[in-house]
Order: sequence, then structure tokens, then C-alpha cells
Amino acid sequence: MIRKIANSARDYAWGSKTLIADFFGLPATGGPMAEVWYGTHSGSLTFFEDEPSTTVLAALEGKPLSYLLKILAADQPLSIQAHPNSAQAVEGFARENSAGVPLDSPSRNYKDDRHKPEMIVALVDGFEALCGFREVSETIELFQSFGPSMAPFASALSGADGLRQTFNLAFASKGELDKVTADLATKSELACRLHELYPGDPGIIVALMMNHVSLRAGEGLYLPAGNIHAYLSGLGVEIMAASDNVLRGGLTPKHVDIAELQTVVQFVSSRVEILEPKPILTGLSRYQADCPDFALYRLDLTGATVLADLKISGDSILLCDGGEISISDSLGEHLVIKRGEAALVTSDAKFVSLSGSGRAFLAC
Repeated sequence: MIRKIANSARDYAWGSKTLIADFFGLPATGGPMAEVWYGTHSGSLTFFEDEPSTTVLAALEGKPLSYLLKILAADQPLSIQAHPNSAQAVEGFARENSAGVPLDSPSRNYKDDRHKPEMIVALVDGFEALCGFREVSETIELFQSFGPSMAPFASALSGADGLRQTFNLAFASKGELDKVTADLATKSELACRLHELYPGDPGIIVALMMNHVSLRAGEGLYLPAGNIHAYLSGLGVEIMAASDNVLRGGLTPKHVDIAELQTVVQFVSSRVEILEPKPILTGLSRYQADCPDFALYRLDLTGATVLADLKISGDSILLCDGGEISISDSLGEHLVIKRGEAALVTSDAKFVSLSGSGRAFLAC
């Protein structure tokens, strides 16, 4: 089966009013258009464009996809967050169930029993993110340059298990940081932006401990379990395991459980690895990630390029972000998708062929 699919944009407050509409040519809603989901996740079920009453999940006879594909457009920072691994998700979900915490409770940490590794790929230059903790020595030097107000945090970083201790100190100081973050706002462009939105938030201290990156169009980040991160601004395509488990650590009015977050976060310094698509065939490349739940491919087709008889494992989703892509399969089905359109390609066909002149992401 090859059919066009669609979904409504989520109107989270941090979302952009223009990025998705302008880039994909989709109708603007007048409000924030933060995310568009393509998949079977119950949080926002994707439906068929020509039959909105029928969801992809129903068409797959209730068998959910292992991944969720999203368009993400941020005008303001998302929360600092991390996601559990599989064992942590199973244990945490069972624990909260036993404690009788309702699934829709705002204080719920684990909405399901699955891990949530994810990947983001920038669609335009300048996608901005925080990703993992930078080298401790660099952060100590940065904190010392800010003057006396940050001396306690620089000292904590210098001690044993410095990242964790500084993280704890920031949240232990909650309610007493207004002057500190106001001072930081005069010395750091990032702190200034965050202070305007969340004055006195401990997440501002944590953000300054993290790697600050800007992706060019086509570059990506892979964020495995335990990686602390936050998207700050920009337009991208995101793919993740189909889970809703998010443990937040500041820069948000939502539930923050620091004790639980600390059981998930990896308090280690790391350099950011920028992902580039690895060529497989002419017109086809892959973003490599060590995750069995999803694979993300990039199609860059010209009129002279045809990807014939591809064997795609599992039910797949194609999202066109430029030009036109023609899809056909061994069952004789055929469909053309244009910029801003997406299609479900089920695994009942033996092979799929792709042609046209355009760009697309293939998730499977």
C-alpha cells in the first residue's frame, strides 16, 4: 500500500508560527506550529489525507510503528531533558503504575515502558541545540570569567564528580538565582536569551555547562539514552523510538523531577559528533545511528536518477521537503508526493522504486 498521510500541527508555545508554513508550503494556522507527527503514536495519530477518519494505526490493524517521524520548528527553547534506556523505562513505568500515578498526570515521568533515543536533522542552516556536557576544564574557565557570582559553581565543578555536584547545586539554589542569572545575562548571549524567558531558572546554569552547537542544513545529531540536551531554535526533521518518556531539567513550566532525572543523565563530558548522511547509492544516503528502532535515509533525486527495486524493511514513511518524488511498488501501485506531503509505504510489496526531481526523508 502507498497512500498519502497527514496530521495537524501541535501548537506548543515554543513553536514557530512561520517556519513550517514557509518551508513546506503548508497553510499557516495563525498560532504556533511546533511539531507535525507522522506515525502511530497515540499522542497525535496520523491519518490518511483522502480519508481523515482512518488512522495509520487502524490501517496497520493496530500494530504500532517502532518509530515516530516529526517536523519540528522552534522559535523558543525546548526544556533541558534526557530520555531513559529500555531497562530504566520498564522499571520506571512499572513503579509509577504500582504507585497509582495516572497516565495523564502532569507529575508522571514514564508514560510508557520504552526507551526514546532520537535524531534531529536540520532543514535550514542555523538549527541551534545544546547537546551533552562540554569538557569540565572549559566550563570552569567560562564560569570563572563570569566573576564572583559563579565562583561556587566553578568550585563545585573542580571537585569529585563535578558535573553532578554542580547540577545539584544549581537546583538546590532554585529560588535564589534571580540575581545570578541576571548577571549572567549581561555577559553571555545564551544566558541573556534564557534569562528573558526563565529568569532565575537553574536550567540556565546547566545550559552553560553544555555543548552549544549550530547545525547547517543536512547535518544531524543522534541523542541516545542518557544524553542531556535541548533544542533552542530552528527547523528540522526528527525521528525517535515511539515513546513519550521525557525527564526534564529546567527551562520549562512543566514537571521537573531532578532526583529521577539524575538516575537517567550520564554525567560525563563529551564532544559533539555532527552526523553527515553516508552515501549508499546515487541519490540515497543514510544517517547512521546505533538504534534498532529506526533508520533515516535521505533521497536527493534528479530527473536522471532512479532508485529502482529497493528492498525496504518494514512499513516506511516518506516525507518530501522539496520538488516531487514518484513512488511505485511491485504491486503496481503508484503515487507522487510534493513538497510538504508525506506517504505511508507498507511492507506488503517486495520492492519500491523512487524517481523524480526532489528531496525527501525515508523513515523505516
